[in-house]
Amino acid sequence: MVALVAAVTVAVVASGDDDGRGGPSGARGRPVPASVATGPVEVGAPAPDFTLPGLSGGRVSLADHRGHPIVVNAWASWCNPCRREFPLLRSALRRYRRQGLVVIGVSFRDIPFDARAFARSQRADWPLARDPGGVFAAAYGVNRVPQTFFVDADGVLVSHVFGITSAADLDAEIAAILPDR
Repeated sequence: MVALVAAVTVAVVASGDDDGRGGPSGARGRPVPASVATGPVEVGAPAPDFTLPGLSGGRVSLADHRGHPIVVNAWASWCNPCRREFPLLRSALRRYRRQGLVVIGVSFRDIPFDARAFARSQRADWPLARDPGGVFAAAYGVNRVPQTFFVDADGVLVSHVFGITSAADLDAEIAAILPDR
């Protein structure tokens, strides 16, 4: 079952709004803290590819960033912990962009207008997508937000964290996906 889910390519071509709330995931070979959640995609397996409608048009695809370490953050404008994470993500992207880090945000069960307004207010300068059919959420096991997935340059899911609480925690997760340089 895990291999089947990991091999799935998530393609969302329909548009529509989503709204609701989101759940837990796994961690890389270490004790699982309360902030880590479990979902269909397993740590150590290939991260399921996805192509989603961009929050402000176009498409956002995981495959477009192959070869780079990627942070995929599931969030919503109505989520208070997500509001605290955005500045941490923005700051981390600035620090690690030269090392090839990519951040992708996936709006979870949010009203697109609200999500765009929130992202604009947070000066989010990374690709932002919507998940109108919930296909991304299903493939990644997202049923609550915030959840963040750390994918190495080989496309392997290295860790999956429910709620980023500090810049130090985020830096530790990012360090595990950065190439040795």
